[in-house]
Amino acid sequence: MKIYLDMDGVIANFEKRYIELFREAPNACHRDRKEFSANWKIFIAGKHFEDLDWWPGGPELVTYLGKNLPLDSVEILSSSGGNKYHNLVELQKKRWIEAFNLPEWKVNVVAGRKKKAEFATPDSILIDDTLDVIQAFREAGGIGIHHKDIGNTLMLLDIYLQKA
Repeated sequence: MKIYLDMDGVIANFEKRYIELFREAPNACHRDRKEFSANWKIFIAGKHFEDLDWWPGGPELVTYLGKNLPLDSVEILSSSGGNKYHNLVELQKKRWIEAFNLPEWKVNVVAGRKKKAEFATPDSILIDDTLDVIQAFREAGGIGIHHKDIGNTLMLLDIYLQKA
């Protein structure tokens, strides 16, 4: 069994920092691509992915996975938001992981959330907060846990891991 763990909205609080900087939720300005692109550039230039706060329940999820699974059974699977700033975002996300002393899990940063489905196998689980990403992962043959809160995610993990 392989567990893929998303970062933003699962263990790292991108949304909180975005709101602090731009006084609106990131999905609020997706309707205005120009505004989001300008904000995105500022967010990345400020290296904000490096020092995000934990997402509520993030430390508990990391502890659970670290205690219950072998090191090579868990990997980070996060998106950089596209090719344009991929290398910068990837570096910043890896620095966030180092700063919080996460287990030495392999870190996969893909250049767009749709690419996460390429990691799907019948014995892999993706924990992600974005429903369309979960649906695509399932359609590609993997198991998806739509992360809404730590209690529900841990309950589902227990069920899937008992079946394995």
